[in-house]
Amino acid sequence: MNKKDEEIQKKLQDLETTVLKESHASQPPAVPHKEPQLITDTVLHTGTSSDDSLSIKNELQYFSGIGSIILGFVLMFNWVHVGTGFMAMLGMGGGGFGLFMIPLIVGFGWMIYDPKNKIAMLLTGGTCLLIVLAVLASLVMSFPQMSLIQLILMLAPFAIGGALLLKGIGGHKAIEAKLKNIKS
Repeated sequence: MNKKDEEIQKKLQDLETTVLKESHASQPPAVPHKEPQLITDTVLHTGTSSDDSLSIKNELQYFSGIGSIILGFVLMFNWVHVGTGFMAMLGMGGGGFGLFMIPLIVGFGWMIYDPKNKIAMLLTGGTCLLIVLAVLASLVMSFPQMSLIQLILMLAPFAIGGALLLKGIGGHKAIEAKLKNIKS
């Protein structure tokens, strides 16, 4: 194992010397020789180049914007009160969905009788979707009384998050350029 390591080290040194000889021979004499070690030293000491730091800044703004918008939704959902009307709970009135049970039962029975029938699956799935939509339509959402500062603090994360998200994407110029690429 030791002998193999020595051979590898020797081959690496030979390769390095040939690369250095070729690079010195191929350089035109009019161009002054820049020391690449200074560039690598600055990159190693700082950890990133200027392009990398700009990319990290854009990503940070993008994800901060998304986080701020999520915070806005959490604050808003915390203040919204949801309820139903008394008649909707009984299955009557504007929010009732009792009649949807008939096609649902027919769809379930048909699916058990013939599990591969596409119409039975469509009838059952469509009825389930209509029931979910009817439940959502019967909900009543309201905001309680709140002060103006509470409203501003609830809506501010949306504005801040939208601005950071737009800035993280690249601003309005980047969006215009992407739209031009889509059109052409």
